[in-house]
Amino acid sequence: MKNKNLLYLIIGILLVNYSCKSKEEVLKPLPLNTSKLVLDTLWRSYIGSYSNNPILNSNKDILMSKIFDNPEGEIFKLFDGSTGKLKWEWHDYFDFEEGFFSSRHIVKNDIIILCGGRNTYGLNILTGKTIWRNQMANMYGEQQIYEDMDGYVYQGYVDAVNNYKSYVYRTKYDEGKWELVCTYEDSSKTYGRMYSNPITFSTNDKGEKMMIYTMYLASKTDNTKYSSKIFGYNMVTKQFDWIKDYSDRYYELNVCKMGSANGKVYTFAVYGANRFLVAFNANDGSIAWEKKLPNFGVGIYMYKNTIIPLCNGGNPVTAYDLNTGNAVWQQNFNADQLSNLNFDLSDSKVFKNYLLSTQCDHLLVLNLDNGAIVYFKDISLPNGCLQFGLEINEEKRCFYVQDRMSVVCYKLPDEVKY
Repeated sequence: MKNKNLLYLIIGILLVNYSCKSKEEVLKPLPLNTSKLVLDTLWRSYIGSYSNNPILNSNKDILMSKIFDNPEGEIFKLFDGSTGKLKWEWHDYFDFEEGFFSSRHIVKNDIIILCGGRNTYGLNILTGKTIWRNQMANMYGEQQIYEDMDGYVYQGYVDAVNNYKSYVYRTKYDEGKWELVCTYEDSSKTYGRMYSNPITFSTNDKGEKMMIYTMYLASKTDNTKYSSKIFGYNMVTKQFDWIKDYSDRYYELNVCKMGSANGKVYTFAVYGANRFLVAFNANDGSIAWEKKLPNFGVGIYMYKNTIIPLCNGGNPVTAYDLNTGNAVWQQNFNADQLSNLNFDLSDSKVFKNYLLSTQCDHLLVLNLDNGAIVYFKDISLPNGCLQFGLEINEEKRCFYVQDRMSVVCYKLPDEVKY
């Protein structure tokens, strides 16, 4: 259950992973009469495999990666944002590593932190030089990493020997000096599998910084024994203010990065065939409001006073009020549009008052003020597939996306006005 979204992601990759027609470093745009493009192509360059989410550095160059079929692991590549020329490559790992999607990486001040389980890495995305590497002995590291507002990144671990003990560590993003934040032990020792899931930060009624995270616990021998908990750890007093067990209400509280605003934290929940978006009060862990979703959630996006959860498959997109959970707007799409929707992990980005999402063959743009469709057209190269997100160069009015084996720089649609 816990890895269902990741399983869908991997299956999707395998179904569409086949070779690009050319292996030149920089490829010219295809002639219009042999392509389906409706946007101007500024350049495209060969990567060689599926890529991670595009990342723009402060120099306006674009970081991509070659994920599969590399003996050395995932190869990160920096391309000149204006020309598509390759600048450098990086793969400085302890062990073979790949698949740094979604919550497995964080970018801060031109440093990308990569989470490979018990191994973590800091890479300068201007120079291509390793800043730091860290390996946790005798630990199982969660392949998820999160940040707070003070320049720290956080990761959850489970004791490799005593599997009923879990830990949260942190480091300054540019130092790689990991320190223990807190630990939790299942005193009953009932659960031999523990997963520290998303981590986010808020404040309690006293204005004290709170680290909120969820955990899924399960027996190694009895599938009927599990526990779904949410933790409120006070970063000022250095103790748990509260721990809530919601096993009777939710099977899991996990999947993607949580949202945080106005003394509440927001996450997805699962119970049987039912999926929910839940708002918890950071002060005591109580439920502020809950909304049933049409399918399991794959992304949480915040805009002004609303939260927009994206769900797997062709479902309506709804914006909810952060405080009340009331629907502010809903985009239902028509039958043809629904047939082309395939929201996936980290495929979308909030830019200005827009939500942009890669939809395999299509680019979708929604107006976040009212949910109106601003743009929804087929822009993929022949036999191509846009997926795993996009990055936007605001100054040059262009965006970067991976299309099968290539990174492509397109002009933004004229409909996106700012």
